Amino acid sequence: MFFDFRTFFQIPRLIASERFQPRRALLLLGFFALLTLDSAIVAVCLLLDHVFFPGFRRVQVRTPVFVVGNARSGTTHMHRLLCGDEGRFSYFRTYELLLPSILQKKLLRLVAAFDERVCSGYFERKLRGREDLTLAEVRKMHDWRLTGAEEDEFILFHNWSSASLTLIFPYLRGLERLFWVDRQPRSARRRTLGFYRSMVQRQIYAYGGATIHCSKNPTFVLKMRSLLEEFPDARFVYMVRHPYETIPSLLNVMNSYWEAMGTDPAIREDTVALLGELQLDQYKYAAELIDELPEDRLAVVPYPELLASPKQTVENVYERFGFEVSPRYAAFLEEEQRRSETYVSQHEYDLHARGPSRERVRSELTPLFERFGWEA
Repeated sequence: MFFDFRTFFQIPRLIASERFQPRRALLLLGFFALLTLDSAIVAVCLLLDHVFFPGFRRVQVRTPVFVVGNARSGTTHMHRLLCGDEGRFSYFRTYELLLPSILQKKLLRLVAAFDERVCSGYFERKLRGREDLTLAEVRKMHDWRLTGAEEDEFILFHNWSSASLTLIFPYLRGLERLFWVDRQPRSARRRTLGFYRSMVQRQIYAYGGATIHCSKNPTFVLKMRSLLEEFPDARFVYMVRHPYETIPSLLNVMNSYWEAMGTDPAIREDTVALLGELQLDQYKYAAELIDELPEDRLAVVPYPELLASPKQTVENVYERFGFEVSPRYAAFLEEEQRRSETYVSQHEYDLHARGPSRERVRSELTPLFERFGWEA
């Protein structure tokens, strides 16, 4: 099991560099302690997988599908649509990202079976009620559910190599390398992606081993070459949306989140600015890669097309990848098409609020503006 000791030891130093605020310090150190405990428990469970379920190491991860694109570009919606074809794809549910080992999954299934047979599902109902109450506001921006498909990036929390650690520890100035995996030395890339592969092997093994893994991660854009090194037959669905919408949306959400966590204003402003730069990097980097991939391994999906016609969009992706739409999945897509016709976003944001200026975005992303016909 690869463990990113550099990040693990760096984060306490970054916490200590903040202007001291008792409540803020307690919050950050509490998160650090919980993640450390989690890492220790998961490490033991992952080692026990080798004892009790050694067959997972023989699982072949073939033709995985990665849904990538800048945050707020429709990656979550596309991923959820694809994961509706459960006979074809494996994917990480939120609770499985928290419990990544095969042993943990098996034990949880035993507990769930006991609850269903002995307690008539009492604890599951209580948990779902608490979940709906707690996440009501969050779901206006992101449909987060314990049993819903979620980002693979969070699986890397357990070994401290996830770019999403910056959600809790907003020190992008010191942790930018966690985003730019493709710029890391080859040995570091192989360790990170090797750990990720072993997590995917476990997931496929836990569900029978006969499925293609489907992943969704905005942060995976900056590890696309590393993914191709680790999975040479990988396929990509690249979601693309006008940067005047994606960048301000993401930066406003993250600024509000970090402000609510009591982040020092200077650190928050610096981190938000750097995150805006990374968003530009993602657009430019993806533009390079989508022209390098063969047609049968890349589907480019404009966000407006997904909103207007999710069924046809998915069918186009399936045709590109040589997948057949089963009757059951076709019915699922029909229902999603009907839902899309009445969908109204509950997320509101100021398009002019944060991030690089529109003039700069237009200048640096001119090829993409021309390619996708974006209004300036």
